[in-house]
Amino acid sequence: MHPVLRPFSHGDRDSVNRVAQAAFAQYRDLYQDWPSFNEGIGRMAALADSAELLVSEVDGKIAGAVVHVGPGRPRSTIFPEDWSVIRMLVVAPAYRGHGIGRRLVAACLRAAQRDGAPMVGLHTSPIMASALRMYLGLGFTRDRDLDPIRGVAYGRYVLPAAKLKAALGRLSAQA
Repeated sequence: MHPVLRPFSHGDRDSVNRVAQAAFAQYRDLYQDWPSFNEGIGRMAALADSAELLVSEVDGKIAGAVVHVGPGRPRSTIFPEDWSVIRMLVVAPAYRGHGIGRRLVAACLRAAQRDGAPMVGLHTSPIMASALRMYLGLGFTRDRDLDPIRGVAYGRYVLPAAKLKAALGRLSAQA
């Protein structure tokens, strides 16, 4: 398997949205009002209108995607304007365990370096154990609790720019 990382193109829209929904499907019994939440997840590709959406492609199929929101771009008020933000890291269930998520996160961290962001932020939940384990292993720390999203606990996690090089080194070592 040789994943190719590349920028999103409009032709990817439906595939990205399907991968996002497939990636979150395992949590369907944990979120209140799953149909509404799933509908929102199914609009992931729309984030490309205001941020960098990256896809991982394997043999012509979208295997994963992530959004990097650079400094100065529209974002949730939980993140300061000058930060880089990682949003919606998704990997299709059939492609998990092959390093696709790590490669997508590495691309976001390189973008944060490129943009001179003083901090990289993200929000995630303890129910997303694999992603959380990866983020903590890279040096992200939980800096505050957030309001639950449809009944699921979330926290904000941060990685200072001073730790980007070390995090990228850890990702390279795992590749």
